[in-house]
Amino acid sequence: MFYFFYYFPLGFDVRTRRRAWATWGLVAASLLGFALSRLCPAWMWEQYELLVYVPDFPRPSALLLNAYLHADWLHWISNMISLVVFGPALEDRLGARRFLLLYHACNVCGNLVQGAMAHGLLPGASAYGILGASGAISGLVGLFVVRLYFARLRVAYWAFMPLQAYTRAGSRQISVGAAVFLWLLMQLAVVLTQTQGGAVQVAAGSHLGGLAAGVGFALMLGLRRQAMAEQHLHRGRSYLARAQWYAAQGELITYVRRQPGDAEGRLELARTYRLTDDHDKADEQYRAACEQLARGRRLDRVERIMREAERGRPDFVLRPALQLHVAQLLERALKLDAAEQAYTSYWRRYPKASGVPRALYRAARLAQRRGAHELAAELLHRLRLQHPDAPETELACVSPEARPRRQRAAGALLRGGPLHSRSVEAELRMQRAHGDGRLRA
Repeated sequence: MFYFFYYFPLGFDVRTRRRAWATWGLVAASLLGFALSRLCPAWMWEQYELLVYVPDFPRPSALLLNAYLHADWLHWISNMISLVVFGPALEDRLGARRFLLLYHACNVCGNLVQGAMAHGLLPGASAYGILGASGAISGLVGLFVVRLYFARLRVAYWAFMPLQAYTRAGSRQISVGAAVFLWLLMQLAVVLTQTQGGAVQVAAGSHLGGLAAGVGFALMLGLRRQAMAEQHLHRGRSYLARAQWYAAQGELITYVRRQPGDAEGRLELARTYRLTDDHDKADEQYRAACEQLARGRRLDRVERIMREAERGRPDFVLRPALQLHVAQLLERALKLDAAEQAYTSYWRRYPKASGVPRALYRAARLAQRRGAHELAAELLHRLRLQHPDAPETELACVSPEARPRRQRAAGALLRGGPLHSRSVEAELRMQRAHGDGRLRA
């Protein structure tokens, strides 16, 4: 048997999509609470019953606030390592508000279980104060084992037997279920030792209560169903990393069927279609992903996906309304080459769409701006020929692109400024015809 066995988690093989602001906020708040307890010990003793949960003298505030106090640096560091490992993945899937609510709810449950255990199984321990975030973090472990049961955890360990002159250290990747089961056995062993008269230095009841609360909350919220769906996404990504395209495609198709609103899942599926030369289905998934992201106003992400899709198929375009909207946003962001390409792709792919005159006119203006005068003249000629009654055609006739801006301005001044007034009038008519440029569902 090992005399000493230390271990701590290093990380998981699951991805996160957002920054874990709530998790790092909890770390900062815990550090602040620990620092105050060290720098102002007299104040802490005055507020002891309000800050530290004592089963004999329970205070509602202590059920929450004791998570931000720790006995020493080692206690704080060990808890924060677990929080940083388990927190971000859960926060990403639960959202910051629900994550914080469950974190504190599990802490309350852990404290209550430890209090009940102290009164029932550990005579005399009910007078001891309970502090630390172990109950809350154990709740995160319970949430994790339900929501991300398919993940694998990398654990660092050190085993030491001094009398046998044996020591071994390293890291190993194991399933999250096996890791939690091993940790649960260790907590039960601590409880058994304490009930047999061992020292009560670890609030194992908080650990067990928090774990049970986390599992219970996860099942009540239906996180198991979400986990079963995400397992297919996780497997698909694993197959992609091993260049098993068709196996990945099958997993991702199942995931998209279960989670049709996840743009990232559609994007992963589109990549597998590209890799298997099924370009029509790939374009369909790329378009669906872009539309979902556009509804969430993540247009910077839409632009990157468009560029990715165009690398696999240069003539890729979005559906008409979104393609034109993205082109306008690119132009406003001064990404002029990308905007010109988007306008050009629009009028070539959808020659009968209502926005073609605007696309031709804006593409001509951008071509003129970069010095491609012949292309600009060709686009304006096409505009006049195919759409003679469009407001953009009148604007194009009034402000010919073949002449430099200074010459047009000088000519307008010599003529008393009719160019300016007619240009404004045509521009207003163009805006009335096409709306304010915003995408409408």
